[in-house]
Formats: sequence, C-alpha cells, structure tokens
Amino acid sequence: MLPKLKISAFLLKRLERTKQQCSGCLYGVFYGDGTLLLLSFNLESSLGQLNYEQIQHRFPAELDLCGLVKFGDCTDGEAHLNEVIKSVDITDNPILLQCQLGTLVGLRASFFVHGKLEEAQYEVMEAEQLYNDFCFTRLQCGYFLQTAATPEAVAREMHVLRKRVADGSLVFNVPQTKIFINSSGPLDARFTSESQIQDLIDAIPALDKERDNSGGDKKKKASQKESVKHLAPSGCDYEVIPIDVMRCRSRDAVTRDSPPHPALSIAVISDEQVKVEVTLEIEAMAILCRKTKLLRLYDVLIESICRALRLFELSLVEHLTETETGKLLVPRSYHFYPQEFGHFVSCAYLEDLGDDDPNMQERRKRIHRQFGLPVTRPYFRRTNQIHFDPETEDAPWTPLLNTHIGVRPSGVTDGKEYLVNGNYHYYHYLQQQVQDKGWGCAYRSLQTICSWFLLQGYTSASIPTHLEIQEYLHKINDKPASFVGSSQWIGSTEISMCLQGFLNVDSKILHVSTGAELATIASELAMHFQTQGTPVMIGGGVLAHTIIGVDYCVQSGQVKFLILDPHYTGADDLATIQIKGWCGWKGMDFWAKGSYYNLCMPQRPILY
Repeated sequence: MLPKLKISAFLLKRLERTKQQCSGCLYGVFYGDGTLLLLSFNLESSLGQLNYEQIQHRFPAELDLCGLVKFGDCTDGEAHLNEVIKSVDITDNPILLQCQLGTLVGLRASFFVHGKLEEAQYEVMEAEQLYNDFCFTRLQCGYFLQTAATPEAVAREMHVLRKRVADGSLVFNVPQTKIFINSSGPLDARFTSESQIQDLIDAIPALDKERDNSGGDKKKKASQKESVKHLAPSGCDYEVIPIDVMRCRSRDAVTRDSPPHPALSIAVISDEQVKVEVTLEIEAMAILCRKTKLLRLYDVLIESICRALRLFELSLVEHLTETETGKLLVPRSYHFYPQEFGHFVSCAYLEDLGDDDPNMQERRKRIHRQFGLPVTRPYFRRTNQIHFDPETEDAPWTPLLNTHIGVRPSGVTDGKEYLVNGNYHYYHYLQQQVQDKGWGCAYRSLQTICSWFLLQGYTSASIPTHLEIQEYLHKINDKPASFVGSSQWIGSTEISMCLQGFLNVDSKILHVSTGAELATIASELAMHFQTQGTPVMIGGGVLAHTIIGVDYCVQSGQVKFLILDPHYTGADDLATIQIKGWCGWKGMDFWAKGSYYNLCMPQRPILY
C-alpha cells in the first residue's frame, strides 16, 4: 500500500522560489499508519556524488531522505535518481517531485513502485497543523573525546563514541519530572505500550505557572494556546521537550534496577598515544509526531545524538584537512529556525573560529547554496541561533516580541498587507526606569529598529540606551555637549546617523510635505517591506512612531498603516496594547495634515 503523501506549506513556498534548473534531495517524516510528510529539500547544482548525508545530519532525527526533486528540464536528476532510490530507507516507495521554475503550476508528485513511477495526489499541511501534530525534543549531554589531532584518528574515535552511545547504557529523563526512559521504554507506571508522545507532553508540569497576583494575568494565560505551558522558543510555535541524558551505573544483574545517575562524561581512549582531549557539549534535536508510540522515543533520541556527533566529526575533520595545523578546536552545537523552513537546522561551529573568519564565511555560503537561500542575508550566523531557555525571575528583562501578531484586521477593502519581515521587540516610554515621557519616542523607535537587526542576526551589539545615543551624536559633532544627559528629542536624520554608527546600516530618508500626502507613498512603503522588511521610523513635529506594515489597495488607493506607538506608558501587557490601539492599524486621519513627515527606512546590509 502506497504512503499517504502530505507536503508542508513551507516547503511548497521554497519550491516556488527556486528558479534554477537543477535537482535536489527531498527529506520527510514517515509517521502514523503510513503517512509521508515532505518538509525540506536541498539543491544539487552539479553532477557527481550527492551530499545528502551531510545535509541530513543538519536535520532533527526522524527527518530523513525520502526522494528527489527536479526543477525544470534539468539533466543531472537522472544521474542522481538511482543513488537516491537506493539510499531511501524510511519507505519502500521513494518520491519524485517534478517542478517548473518559479511556480507551483504543474507540480507533479510520483512514487516509485517496483521501478516505475506512479503519480500520486498530495495534501498541503499548513503551518498551524504542523504545530498541532508535531513537536521537537532537545537533549543535552557531554562527552570527552581523546584522540590524535588527525582526520583519520578523529573519524575513528568518533565512530567508537557513536557505538558507545548506541550500546543501550543511556537513560533519558524529562527535567523536573521522575519520568525516565531506557532502552525498554518509559520507566513509569502511567505509561503503557500504547502510550504516545502526547501522553508524555501532558505529564510534564507547566513550565510557565500562572501567577496568583492578578485575575487579568490569569485570564491572559488562559487565553493563550496550550502549547505555551511547555518550552516554546522565541519566534517558534512548536513545543520543544527538554531531555536530560543519564547513564546506568552498571547493567549487571545486581545493579541494573538501581536508579540511573547523570552521565557527566564518557571518555573514549584510543590505543595510540593520546595527544588531545576535547570536551563535546552536545545539543541534539528530533522531530516527532505527537501520536508516535512512546516506545520509539529511546531509539529516536539515540539517533539524534549520533547525528550531532556526525556534525562534530564533519566540522573537526574538515578543519584539520584544510589547515593541517594539528590543532583540534572545540566544536559546539547551534540550532537555527529559518522562518522559510518551518523546521530546525543544526550546525557545528568551532569555538575559535569567529563568524567573520573566511573559512566560516565559506561554509555558510555553501549552506546557503545547498538550501537555495540568498547570500545577502544572514541565516546561520551564531547570532541567528534559536534560544530555548525559558525566562526565569533572574533572567534579564526583554520587551514584548512581535506585538502585531493577532491584531484586528485593518478593514481595507481588497487590500494587500505588507508587513515587517522578522522579529522585533517593542520599546516604548518608561521602560527600564527611564523617565522619557514626552521626549523619548524617537529613541524608543530606534531601539525597536536595533532589536530587529539584533534578532535577525545582523549584529551582536546590545540595544543602545538613551545616553549612548546622545553620546554618539555628540561624538560625531551633530549635537553639543549640553545635549548629553538632556531630555531633548531627536528625529529621523539622527536615527539614520545612529544606525550607521552603531550597526553600519544605511537608511533611505523619505520626505513628505504634509500628513495628507502619506497616502502617495503607500506603494513605496509596500515595496520597502517586500524588499527590506525592516521597521520604519516616521517623525513629524515632535512625535515619532514606528511603521511595521501597510495594507494597501492599488485600485482604490485606500491605505492603512500598522503602527507601533512608542508613546505607550503602561505595563507590557499584549492584550492592552492591542485593544487600546498602541499597536494597530491607523488610517489617514492618524496623521496631522499640517505637519511634514520624514521617514527613516533602514536598508538590509549584504551579510551572510
């Protein structure tokens, strides 16, 4: 019986953006009673051996090679076809997708059945369904690797280490619970042989407890999705289950039933002279359908560790081969969540090589090309990594993230929305105990813009304070010494100077004579959000706002602006901010008809 085929909506959009004749490998999850979900692909731009294994190691466990995709009238697809068919092991029926360049029109999906192609129908799985049906695990563990600093020795010892990982001695624990999972399954009477991953999720205590000090806060918590009670990283809507790794003391008859203890490290010592010891701190991920049997979890977690170790090996061996220095650097796991993908991608970077090192740049450029991504925007710099750790009482304060999500519709008839592209933080009056009411709106707009560049990985610089902004403007002789420490406001020109000085970001300044003329630049703003996607600062008179989107109807000329208002003075309560309109759609009557306006439109630097 052929699998039931589903394709992620994220994947379809990526396929549609591919405009070069080439072929590539498809990756998917086989789950349930015979369903294959296609989630990702990579591009093979030249003939020769496929690099699907290296790509697959970047994906969470369970996201595996499952077929081939061909774009246009490519010729290399035939050369790759047999190798892909032989290498697919999650299904007996590999998939072939045939796509036209730059369009989904004519997309054909076929299964290989006894050496012949049989066309198949498919369903599209939208983002919301993905978040409802799937979750991720993230485990952390540490090992010592002792080896000679040669590519051959590293490969050999990493192979030995993977065998040790898979020998059945590890035990997994869900933090803050007494749920342990060994090679026989969960060691908990609440679970049976029919228990599913969702049953495990339901047994995990809430990571974000309701507060008792405010009925309004309780109401807010109750209105949020159920998924927030477990670990959901910033900018990602999947639940991520944390896992700790432990190791049995012994597996003999006397002590095999003893409680496990943490596996702090495993030392792998070769027969040859030990020259180097490297600490391997691993973070490994897996993707799981919530209806997957819990009995499978142990094997999936073992595979996730082995994938992370293979990434480490690849990084170490590649560096030793390229440099021949005989120095073994320390690898570290980094996880990324490109919004276009709808799944995580992992990389192993060596700690002594910075993001601007030529070798690191070349590796990132290769990854961009393998995934068909532009080499003008950062996706896999260290600053792009996803942050999993939940906020605690001791964690640094951070403003609200992406406050426009969930705002009421603009009401523009037949309009098209053009929105900020990426994550940002909402900065407004009186935050961080700064008494800037009445003068600090442009400073706050600049902080919001800086947060966008920080969260998109363009910079690792901290958000500038009011005083740092004033000191910089004095330093470049734009303001007198008396400006530093004052309560004087700034405008769009000063914002552009600060973006250049703090972030090396250029800006386009747009002048509008009156508020009534803002409708005439709606198309230009729409183009800005399409091409640059950055928040826009707009200043008029002594007021400043942040524009994070427009809803524009070309036929009627009707337009509304999505405004992030820095003049808000209340608590960071999302419901209040949206209901009261501090983040919301504003019409032309929002702007003063007699005031001129200047717009500072930050441009993305070319960076990867």
